[in-house]
Amino acid sequence: MINIYDLQALYKTTFGNKYFVKPKSEETPIERPDHYTVALENPRRRGSVDYSQNQIALNKIGSYGQAIWFPVEFWKSNKIALTIDACTISVQLSSTIIRTTVSERRGTIKEQFSEDDYKFTIKGFLIGKDRFFPEDQILLLKEIKETREPISLHGGYPELFLDESCRVVITSLDFPEVTGKATWIRPFNLTCESDFILDLKAP
Repeated sequence: MINIYDLQALYKTTFGNKYFVKPKSEETPIERPDHYTVALENPRRRGSVDYSQNQIALNKIGSYGQAIWFPVEFWKSNKIALTIDACTISVQLSSTIIRTTVSERRGTIKEQFSEDDYKFTIKGFLIGKDRFFPEDQILLLKEIKETREPISLHGGYPELFLDESCRVVITSLDFPEVTGKATWIRPFNLTCESDFILDLKAP
């Protein structure tokens, strides 16, 4: 049995907006320059896996040959605990800035004090196999959120930012209400922060 579902429609219904989808080539024909040659064509065939500069896979090939971009894995105690394929990831980078006012001058003097933790927001779906409710995946995600063991986030996209350590702390996990939809597809909204500082040492 093959389960077919429209992830973009589910995403818009659940989270209120669509994620970007590259249009099909026949919908947006490419204007080829006069000097176009076959050598300019994309050498990566359908079914290719792309890698970052650190040789970490940015995508994977699904069971039916489709490309799955930016899947993520949560590891617990150096072992894979949960793999999530149907998700999107946003990254927030911010800094702590000290602002000092100057007498009779407009504006402030800004001094960068420190770099804040990287914040990741992961929105996606837990999809049960053979149309069964994904109870095991929900419990695994709940366990990852509540565990006191070290948790790390892996994947080609998030690891572009987690260059020092892949350890993260999950700050919130939300399973939004869904009505009138397939019971075997459960949406979730998760936020986590990088955890670079492993210990504090007295000077």
